[in-house]
This record gives sequence, structure tokens and C-alpha cells, in this order.
Amino acid sequence: MNLSDINNELLLTKLVDITSLQIYVYDIEENKILYTNRSIVRGLGYTSDDLIQFGEQILEKVLHPEDLANFPKRIEKLSALKDEEELLVEERYKKASGVYGWFRNTRKVFKRNANGTVQQVIGCIHEITEQINNQKKLQATEDKFKAIFNSTSDFNFFVDKDLNIITLNQAAILYTEKYAGVKLLPGDNLTIAMPPEMKVDAVMAMQVALQGEIVDSTKEYKSVDGKNIWFRAKFFPVYDELQNTITGVNVNMRDVTKTVHSSIALEQQNKQLKEIARINSHEIRRPLANILGLIEMLGHYENELTDDIKDLIDLLHQSSAELDEVVKRIVSTASKK
Repeated sequence: MNLSDINNELLLTKLVDITSLQIYVYDIEENKILYTNRSIVRGLGYTSDDLIQFGEQILEKVLHPEDLANFPKRIEKLSALKDEEELLVEERYKKASGVYGWFRNTRKVFKRNANGTVQQVIGCIHEITEQINNQKKLQATEDKFKAIFNSTSDFNFFVDKDLNIITLNQAAILYTEKYAGVKLLPGDNLTIAMPPEMKVDAVMAMQVALQGEIVDSTKEYKSVDGKNIWFRAKFFPVYDELQNTITGVNVNMRDVTKTVHSSIALEQQNKQLKEIARINSHEIRRPLANILGLIEMLGHYENELTDDIKDLIDLLHQSSAELDEVVKRIVSTASKK
């Protein structure tokens, strides 16, 4: 080795040592670490000597048991690597503190033996524990959201600006297949399951929602089997993480036919009660008022009436007054409906 080669090797060693990348050389045939740079020490907490002294036990010492079980397959892939090819894996390594962390490990061919088989690989690792934990939290949140999303009986569609479905819940799939004759899937346009009138309303509602307003409407439409069905539809604008841009719209729909019919029946009942109040007010109270007037007139003949007749007139007056109060209560109650 000449002086130029020595200077180049020293320069390369210094460059590798000062980089933040955690670099190592692993010998497949000897199953041990041959070299690590200083960043490995900072990342895992071991010294370079520690990792080298682990020798053939390096995998048992550092690699997580679940990842260790997969290592024979990894060795097969490493041995089959082409010179310009990379093998990237994510696995867990035990740090000097005893805590496992997630690392992304990228390996390339470093040296081949006389037979041309890969003997040594150079690897670069960096920790992704925080990223993995965040992904798990995000996945858990998404799982909860999906559970809620699919448990509701409402039909929920998350659509893009052109009403193309990004995702939908199970209720939406079942209902549209039953009443619209179309099984909607992500990627389909929501309007293919809508009658013409609903399609027009949906497009108009989308235009409003994309301006940042919530649309809430209840309307009757005809299904493919000719039934009239009342729907309550809400269009909610969905923003990006920074709340600056509307990325799509959540369409929430509900079959409110029974509710609307009940409301109509109640309204009809109220009309009937008001008609009863009108009849009571005009048809019953008129003759009742006449009776009360006649009783009042009989009072002018008090001196000509016997005591028994007077008693009967008093009872008649009392009963008429009670009937008048009943009629007034009926009228008052019906008027409040």
C-alpha cells in the first residue's frame, strides 16, 4: 500500500466516523461485525469494541427474538444481492440500556469471496422508533374510527371534490345495493346510485360544502323499486391537517321515512284536534249558551216556582256550568297542539 492509498484510507475513516449515519461491516461467513463507526456508539450505546467482541453471538445479543427468527431468510437474500442492489429491512435492536428500538437497516455488497459469493455487507442503520410508535398510534386511531364509522346505521361516504368515493361504511354498501340496485365501492362515483333529482341536489350541495359550509337537507326521493323514501343528507367539508384547504366532503345520509311519516301523522292528528276544538267552540258551546240563558230567564219567575223546581233549576245550572268548563278545557288543550 503506497502513501496515497494510506492517506485515502485515513480520509475515508475520518469521514465515516464524523457522519451521523450509523455504519457497520458484517461478515456473513464468520457471522460477526468487523467494523462500526462512532455513530453506532451514539445510536445503540455500545462501544465499537463491544459490538466486535460479541462475535458470533452478535445476533442473539442485539437482535429482537422475533426478528432473529426471520434472519435465516435475510441471509439468503443478502447472499443473493447484486452489486448495485440494496436490502432494506426494519427490525428491532437492543440498546446498551436494555431497551429495544426500531431501526431501518440498509445493506449493500461490500466484499465477495473467491467464488463470487457475497461474503461481507456494509450496512447503514438509523433509528425509527418514534416514527413506528406514531404509526401505531395512528393505526389505533384509524381502527377506532373505522369501528365507529362502520357501527353506525347512517350511510357515510367520504368523497373527493368530484363525488368519487374514497371510503364508505358497511351500512352505505348494503343500503345502496338494496334500494339503488348498485353495490358501491371506493373509486365509484356516488351519483351512480342516485336518482336524477337526488343527483342534481347532491351536486349543488357539494358546491356549497366545498365553499366551507355545512349542508343539511331533508327531502323525498323515489327508489328504484318505486317506493318514496325520505332522506336527511348532510355534507361536511373535510380540511387538511393545517385547516387551509378542503380536501373532500363527508356525506352523511339517513333514511328518515318513518320519522317523517310519524311527523305527518302527528300533524294530521293536531289538525283533527283543532277541528274538534272548533266544533266544541262553535257547535257545542252555542246550544250550551242557550241553555244557560234559559236557566237565567227562569230566575225571573222565582216567586211562581215551587221549591222542588227551584232545586232542579239550581242542579241544571250547576251541571251546565261544569259542562261549560269541560268544553273550555278541551278547546284550550287542542289549541296548544
